[in-house]
Amino acid sequence: MKRLVFFTVIIMLLCGQNGISQDTEVRKKPDTSTRLTLPWPEFKDLLHLDDQEIIISLETFETLLKQTGVKTKPEHTMKNGNVVLSRQAFRSLVNQMKPPQDPDEQPPFEYLITKALYLGKMQNESTRFTAEFIVHVLKKDGYVRIPLLPAAMALEDVQLNRQQTMIVDQGGYHTIILNDPGIYQVQATFSMESSLIKGPHRIDLQIQKTPITLIELEIPLKNIDVEIPQAQHLRATEERSLTKLYGILSPGNQISIRWRKKLAVTEKVPPKLYAEVHHLVSIEDDALKTNSEILLNILHSEVESVQLLVPDNLNILSVSGEGVGEWQDNSQQDGRILHIPFTYSKQGHMSIIIVTETPFADGQLSTTFQGIQLLNAVRETGFVGIELNTSAEVNVSESFNLEKIPIQKLPQRLYDKSKKPMILGFKYLKHPYHFILGIEKHEKIAVPVATVESANTVTLFTEDGKIVHRLVYQVRNSAKQFFVLQLPEKADVWSVFVSNEPVECSLNNEGHLLIPLIRSQSVNNQLNAFSVEVILCVVQDPFQTVKTLEVELPCTDLLVSQILWSVYLPNDYAYWNFKSTLEKEEMIRGINVFARSKRIINDRARQKLVDSRDLESHDMPEEELKQVYEGKEFRSRFRNVPVDEDQMKSQVANELQFGDRLGQLSRQEVPQSAAGSMSTGVLPIQIKIPTTGQVYRFARTIIKSDDTLKIRVTYMRYSLVLAIRWICLLLILLILYLLRRPVGRTVSLLKQGWMIAEKSYKKIKPGLGKMSRSWVFLFILFVIGFSLFMEGAMIGVILIFLAIILFAKRFLEFLESRRKKR
Repeated sequence: MKRLVFFTVIIMLLCGQNGISQDTEVRKKPDTSTRLTLPWPEFKDLLHLDDQEIIISLETFETLLKQTGVKTKPEHTMKNGNVVLSRQAFRSLVNQMKPPQDPDEQPPFEYLITKALYLGKMQNESTRFTAEFIVHVLKKDGYVRIPLLPAAMALEDVQLNRQQTMIVDQGGYHTIILNDPGIYQVQATFSMESSLIKGPHRIDLQIQKTPITLIELEIPLKNIDVEIPQAQHLRATEERSLTKLYGILSPGNQISIRWRKKLAVTEKVPPKLYAEVHHLVSIEDDALKTNSEILLNILHSEVESVQLLVPDNLNILSVSGEGVGEWQDNSQQDGRILHIPFTYSKQGHMSIIIVTETPFADGQLSTTFQGIQLLNAVRETGFVGIELNTSAEVNVSESFNLEKIPIQKLPQRLYDKSKKPMILGFKYLKHPYHFILGIEKHEKIAVPVATVESANTVTLFTEDGKIVHRLVYQVRNSAKQFFVLQLPEKADVWSVFVSNEPVECSLNNEGHLLIPLIRSQSVNNQLNAFSVEVILCVVQDPFQTVKTLEVELPCTDLLVSQILWSVYLPNDYAYWNFKSTLEKEEMIRGINVFARSKRIINDRARQKLVDSRDLESHDMPEEELKQVYEGKEFRSRFRNVPVDEDQMKSQVANELQFGDRLGQLSRQEVPQSAAGSMSTGVLPIQIKIPTTGQVYRFARTIIKSDDTLKIRVTYMRYSLVLAIRWICLLLILLILYLLRRPVGRTVSLLKQGWMIAEKSYKKIKPGLGKMSRSWVFLFILFVIGFSLFMEGAMIGVILIFLAIILFAKRFLEFLESRRKKR
């Protein structure tokens, strides 16, 4: 806005300097092809841009003065009825211009009560107040309701600018209603019940919160002490038989006034000190650390300092508390004295916290705790809580003047200080007291500082013998520096990522890969997991017609909670007799002679799913997954390893993204290390690996660093499998043809056997019918079947089912016979 006015005035000035009058009408010519070109020096001379004076009309000068609001005019001269200003004075005047106010802008508040003065005059049975309020109404349109005093106040009169005004009770307050913006002075006179003779000698006045709150009160009494807790400044003067008060109060909603007769001055009584001490004793590896909180109650008089008696074997680490000065530790004939001065005199309740420690001597198996003692105290009592911050075994071998109490009976503020569960609690009533702690240290067991929450691995076999592993570990780490991976022989590491960022790795003397780790972020006292991704390649012998294939996963030095391993095998082969140190999925359990259990990846459907869905968020509809995984369903079932739906979908996403992940890494910009070499985090060349083939899965839980993760499977070229199947079929047909006569005789014998069995059944059929109609037989049959069922035998279920059928048949026959008798 300032810049706009500045340039407007400049243009007006320049136009005036060149003899262009305000009445000149400038018309635009339709011919825009005519142009005038001037050099820059001539243009500056024409417009007087280098002049140090600005010439404006008197009317423009007065308009600028009004908009800036300055009362003292800047230095100027008059020339031909115009005002001549220096360029600096003109710039200063423009910088002081105020932007015009928006007429539609709404005020931040409808009203403000900025000041309140309460003038009170106390009488025998009541106190009469006159409250004066300064009210600012900011709202331009409409009515504003302004609450002044609580409705419980007994109003006598209300005036607005020294005139009577209307007042209503609304929302529990006496409220006035105004409709014009401006500043108003409101006076409200009211009375409150009070008594000069009988108690209580106090007045509690409920008020509106205002930035400035003042009170003036006349009390018809002399020699009294008056207290107003809300007053930051309070002055009391006596005139004749009156006490006049003037107070400046903090903003608040209440004024509490209390008065009493002044007490006669007596001799100063010596202070009395009462103390309750809370000792939290923490047993560390190398010392006994104590946090002692002394709760003091100082009566009658103020004290400048306190002194404590400290045992010789204690080291004082810190002394803190409100108003505690520089403490001193002095050795005297009576022992070590801890002198604690105060920065100001103390009386009443206060607390001092003293932190000490008692170091353990080399080979020491016990230590004594005596505690500190407050000198010149009338009474000192206390509590002792013991917590264990080490793996040592602790017991109390001796105690004196101490009462053992349950942990739950310790003071709550002492109990809350303990970060570890307390093991012992004591109470003492007087000094001296002590206890002896017996400490037996044990060998510490190292616990893991990092673990692998889950591992998702995918391995791809190619017919020329290359084996590509993609290993993704979800790691929680608190302090471990490296993730150690035991690489197979002649393994090429293609890519290493930590938390999706490339890292530089190294090999130790044993040939293991050292991957630098980051620290897990802590959220709600739990460490978040981050990913460690490794892609490596191993070369073996190419696939042959028939052979046994064996592959082993790299082992880590961390404990792995669960691993899922997917294996891509070429399509042109049949696989059977899977053997593994991991659990096999249900579809490949057994020998699988005819190799009918297959799960084949359709690469075209896979690519379509990868391009159209966000696999990281597990956005994979089952209908589309069924098109990707031909043959068996995409899920795997394991007998002994629980794998939930999210884990299975995460593994499926890793399988589908395997080839695309290699392509993404090869397209990334390769970072350079400090020495100029390439980082191991990304692939330096473009590698295209088709993710197609047969997919089989394996799983295992709780994998230690010395566990072996291995798969072994026998394969055969599929064309040879088809040939063997045709040969077997032809052999069967040939055998049947050659043995056609023995087979015919066998069929005749089977017919004869069937006829003999049929005749035998007809002979024993009456006996079986009688037996089936026997209730005793049914009971025996049911008992035998139930016994076999409890042993897990399938025949037991058959016998129970047969007993139920016979029982139903017998029962129906019984009903039929009853019906015929009737």
